[in-house]
Amino acid sequence: MAPFFEIIAEQSEALISMGWLPLLIWTAIAFVVWMALRVSGNMHPEYHYHARIGLIFALPAGFILLAAADFLTGFIYSGSAESGVKFISVMAPFEIGTMSSETSTTSTIFTFYTGLILLYVTGVIVSLGRFLSQWLHLYRLRRSCQFQDIQDIEEIQPTNRGLALSIQKPIQVAFLSTDFIPVTFGVVSPVILLPNSLNKNPDKLNIALRHELTHISKHDFFAHLLVIAVESLFWFHPLVHRFKKELIEYRELRCDAFVLDKDSVSKKEYASLLLELIPMPNINQELSVNMAQESTNLKKRISMITQNDTGKPIPTRSSLSILCAIFLCTAIAMACTDMQTQNVFDEEELDLMTDFDSSGERNYQQILIYMGDNEQADRHEDALENLNRLQPEFIRSISVLKGEDAVQEYGSRASEGIIVVRTKRDIDSYNTTLKALGMEAIAPPPPLPEGENRKLDDEDYFVVVEEMPKLIGGLMSIQQHITYPEEARNAGIEGRVYIQFIVTEEGKVDNPRVIRGIGGGADEVALEAIKKAEFEPGYQRGRPVRVQYSIPIVFKLQQDESEG
Repeated sequence: MAPFFEIIAEQSEALISMGWLPLLIWTAIAFVVWMALRVSGNMHPEYHYHARIGLIFALPAGFILLAAADFLTGFIYSGSAESGVKFISVMAPFEIGTMSSETSTTSTIFTFYTGLILLYVTGVIVSLGRFLSQWLHLYRLRRSCQFQDIQDIEEIQPTNRGLALSIQKPIQVAFLSTDFIPVTFGVVSPVILLPNSLNKNPDKLNIALRHELTHISKHDFFAHLLVIAVESLFWFHPLVHRFKKELIEYRELRCDAFVLDKDSVSKKEYASLLLELIPMPNINQELSVNMAQESTNLKKRISMITQNDTGKPIPTRSSLSILCAIFLCTAIAMACTDMQTQNVFDEEELDLMTDFDSSGERNYQQILIYMGDNEQADRHEDALENLNRLQPEFIRSISVLKGEDAVQEYGSRASEGIIVVRTKRDIDSYNTTLKALGMEAIAPPPPLPEGENRKLDDEDYFVVVEEMPKLIGGLMSIQQHITYPEEARNAGIEGRVYIQFIVTEEGKVDNPRVIRGIGGGADEVALEAIKKAEFEPGYQRGRPVRVQYSIPIVFKLQQDESEG
């Protein structure tokens, strides 16, 4: 199960790294707009409703736009003649760090990200489960009712009949024997449920029908479903819940404005009907669209009806313009986070493998840079320019392999191309090249004791193969054997210890040695930990081979210890 949870942790970390800034941008914009709406005074409820709708729908749209932009960029550049450089790690496929604390930092981060993604998924499942339960309740309710076409209701007024015809959907109405607040639901074939008591008063019946038909004509139920879907995906965000609650209030207020916009509806009779509905229960309050969602909201609505001028023009066009502006500006701002976080990704390092000429037979050092996406190359354009400037003085040659040639020579890891940099053999040329690429300079490997040098020279090994060796048990298999040496801790020694070794055909570690150390006992601890590691061997042309490997192990004191 450990590899499974490790994948979950890695995916969670990637999602959080990608999503935290767009989410922060949405939160900032949403909060500013929300505060502006709260201090706006007697703004028409149409503005309030559409502004909140625009903010809620911009949240998922921003992430969709961001993903689409990344996909489109990759698609455009996938067939480009020039590939980018992938910036991931230095010298080895992975790097191990250890703190002076006995508790493993890697384990803590692993547990944190795994728990985080599981918590999020659980919240989404619970939210969607509640939504599905409400939907099934409406489905069973619909199946249990006896409906009639709205045009078959004898008491329906001409204005309501005309509104129903303009909707161009089959609308059915059912009367139930129990008292409840009138409700409507359904997208393709909407239905209206009314208490049978309204049949006794044609005026109140037509007012209730007018209200529910207005909801249907404005597609309020469909919008409500989308809001619930967004709320389920972003259940952890308090502003989403707040906006949804306020949307329900302003949805009813704007519906009141549309209903009373016609002279055929009496304010007094409309307010009287709302007062009668206060003590009645709601049918499926969470999912359906009710005429009176909450009693506290009813009092506010009645106050608006009786005190305000409800006959003033409804600002539909300007309100929709505000909705579009808020939606587009917020979504685009979220999708442009790649440019806003460029300085963050500039800290990434080149995906490269170093091949040091320890024997002196080749008379050059080699650095292999693996190609990746074009955007990352643009972010590190200066490093590549520095490499070109070094060519006359420090570089023997720079060659680029692509396609089948790259894969045949350096394996599937080079499937998007590879830059082969060969420096002069002297250590200054080698380190100057590494520094130009943004890497740390390294010390030359110490000479091997007599006997070991012959062993390395006589037996062939690969630096890069089609399938590189894989560490069995992951980073934790080495991490568990590393403790911070007391001598290094007391002396305040920190840094990276570089261990170079051969992974044999059986996956064993052969001839490990420190090619750069920091002292204080850290070199010995790192070396002993590497000796206990086991690998799946590397493969070249389908057979296991010996592969040279380098791993940097980081020793870092905790902040309080380093300051002390």
